[in-house]
Amino acid sequence: MHEQPVALSQLIDLINERFGTDFNAADQLFFDQLVEAAAQDTVLQQAAKVNPADKFALVFNSMLETLFIERMEQNEEVFARYMNDSAFQRLVTSWLAEEVFRRLSGTSPRSAAYPKPRRAPAKDSPSKKRT
Repeated sequence: MHEQPVALSQLIDLINERFGTDFNAADQLFFDQLVEAAAQDTVLQQAAKVNPADKFALVFNSMLETLFIERMEQNEEVFARYMNDSAFQRLVTSWLAEEVFRRLSGTSPRSAAYPKPRRAPAKDSPSKKRT
């Protein structure tokens, strides 16, 4: 069972929608490699076994910047955006932490910080009348 590319393609869609970027399959591969490297890390494997998703994320967050730096030459555009844009960094970090936790623990985190990209209806939409 290999669901990772689906989730990561949703990350690329979400990034493109929120940040006006034009990331593509090559960028998805970069994130895929980050997830794979993180999933192979024995510290993260142990953290996923003994912690809930929110505590695991603390361990993951401390390691993610190192993973980015180790791979910065593979995708300088994503690396620069991650290092220089705090909103982008929060989105990517949260999404990747949940993906790695899901893979290592075999479960889904209790709550997703960033849901699948979908446009919410406008607040004053005529289809939603309030009384």
